[in-house]
Amino acid sequence: MRSLVAMTIAVLTLSGCAQISAQFENAQDPEPVTRNQEAGPILVTRQWGVVDGMLSVVVSNTTSRTMRYADAVLTARDAQNVLIASTSTAARDPGCCDVMDLPPGAEFGFYFDVGEAGRRIERVDVVYRNVQWEPFQRDRTSTATATPVRLRANPLGAVVVADVTVKGRLLPQARAQAFLSDREGDFLAVVSGRWNCFDAGKRRIRMQLFHPVPPGTQVDSVMIYPITHDQDWPQPTCQRSGS
Repeated sequence: MRSLVAMTIAVLTLSGCAQISAQFENAQDPEPVTRNQEAGPILVTRQWGVVDGMLSVVVSNTTSRTMRYADAVLTARDAQNVLIASTSTAARDPGCCDVMDLPPGAEFGFYFDVGEAGRRIERVDVVYRNVQWEPFQRDRTSTATATPVRLRANPLGAVVVADVTVKGRLLPQARAQAFLSDREGDFLAVVSGRWNCFDAGKRRIRMQLFHPVPPGTQVDSVMIYPITHDQDWPQPTCQRSGS
C-alpha cells in the first residue's frame, strides 16, 4: 500500500468541472484554490497506486451521511513537491473524478492518466468542489452486491469479470468498480464501468481496463453503487424481464 504523505479535504469553491489534463516536466501549479472554512470531513484518502501511467486513488466516506454529489480534483507531486500531474478545471470527464450517492462507510476510486512521470509520484492530494450531502436512508426495496469472477488480459489491457446480484426492486442505474492489487497485495488500480436496468437476479458484467497489469495482479473486491443523482445522465426507462 502506498503511504499517504498528505491528505487534503478542503472544499473548492470554483465553478466548472474537472477534465483529465496531465502536466509534466517543468509544469506550473494549477490556479490557486479558494478554501471555505471547513464544515466537516469530506472523503478520506485511503490509498493510491500507479500502473502503466495511470494513477488510481481510493477514498472513503467516513461520515454518517450520504455524499449525494461531488467533483474531485487530484494533484500528484514528486519527492521534492514538484507538480507532476493534475486534473484541471476546464471541462468534465465523468470517468475520472465525480462521485455520487456514496453511502457511509463505502469506498470509491478515481483514476486518470499521468504518463511515464507517474513513476515519480510520492504525494497525492484530493480536494472537492460542488459538494452535496443528504441524510443516509437505507433502501429496503432493493439491494445489489458484486462478486469478482476472474481477471484476464486482452489486447486492450485487462478485463475484470464479475457477477452482480440484485434483490428486490429493479435497479435503474449503477456504477461498478473493481480494486486491483499486485502479487504483494499492494493497491494497484481501479477499474470502473456503468450499467443501466439491473433486473432482480444475477447478471455478469465485464469492466475493461485500458492498461496492461503485471503478472500476479488480483481482484481484491468489486463494489456496486446505485446512482440516482447524476447531473448529466438521466435515469433510464427500464422494464422488468418478461413484461
